[in-house]
Amino acid sequence: MANRHRARFANYILHMLSNLFEHVINLDWQRDNPAKGIEKIKTGDGHKPWPRSAIATFRRKADGLPLLAFELALDTGQRASDLPRMEWQHIEDGGIWVTQNKTQARLWIPFTESLTTILRQTRRTRLRHILADQHGRALNYDQVQKKVMAVREKAGLKEFSLHGLRYSAASELAEAGCTDQQIAAITGHKSLSMVRKYSKGANQKHLAKEAQNLRERNKNRSWTWETKWETRNLTHCFQLLNNHLNH
Repeated sequence: MANRHRARFANYILHMLSNLFEHVINLDWQRDNPAKGIEKIKTGDGHKPWPRSAIATFRRKADGLPLLAFELALDTGQRASDLPRMEWQHIEDGGIWVTQNKTQARLWIPFTESLTTILRQTRRTRLRHILADQHGRALNYDQVQKKVMAVREKAGLKEFSLHGLRYSAASELAEAGCTDQQIAAITGHKSLSMVRKYSKGANQKHLAKEAQNLRERNKNRSWTWETKWETRNLTHCFQLLNNHLNH
């Protein structure tokens, strides 16, 4: 769907209008909400997690600020809109304090080894914001998006979004065996159903691996039993033949 981003914006306008009408009703200026109950435009599955091959490709192609933004998004599991708000002074005990713009939830996110390495290699051009240009000026959300998009286009990764790295983070945590509560401690989700939405692909993959492993073990058990049975029958036949020859 070429205009998917426009469909999402249309749904957002509908959501905001509904909130506005609810406020008007509370003020007793209107009795009904004409925006309530209107079906939203379907936009598909939305953002999708980056496969490992795409992550590896981006890391090979990127450096500097695009790579830093990429690692911040993937390793902290935060929304793309929260990345420009991250500050050096928020780093503490091998992690970073983040106040999510959408929910106002305050989280401490420990760094991964890859993010720690990138941050050590990053030249601090500004005392506050981590994502800043060469002159020390803080970058906004659109500027960060454009820099990452430039690498994605060159690497043939246009189908994957910066926000999709949040899905990837949840998927990696799920594949590692983390509980929904542990994943939520990183992503900041209040609803565990949202956590499951983000990690469902990884959970399916994990369950599928377990299923196939059980399948293979069952095959091996069946083969072992059949082999033993055949061996036992052959041994019995040889014994009978030997007894017949001796007599």
